Amino acid sequence: MSYAAKRVEYPDRQQDTIAKNVDPVILRAAKQVYRFYVDSYATQLPRPLGVAVNRTDMSGKLVYTQLILLPQESFVPIELVESSEFH
Repeated sequence: MSYAAKRVEYPDRQQDTIAKNVDPVILRAAKQVYRFYVDSYATQLPRPLGVAVNRTDMSGKLVYTQLILLPQESFVPIELVESSEFH
């Protein structure tokens, strides 16, 4: 048996609430992982759903399909990572 979260689309008015709930350090790590993806593989790989960031060592992985997080991981939606307001 496996558990997976469904992708949830957030209206624009809830985006600020989501951004306030994400730790700035985790958001910065997610942006670094995504920036490396864009610089290296953006033309070869599809757009990810978001970034899973390990809170212990701030490493991250792009998420393309169903999401199963480990207890020490946090998910940052791609919309939040790409938003220029929170750079």
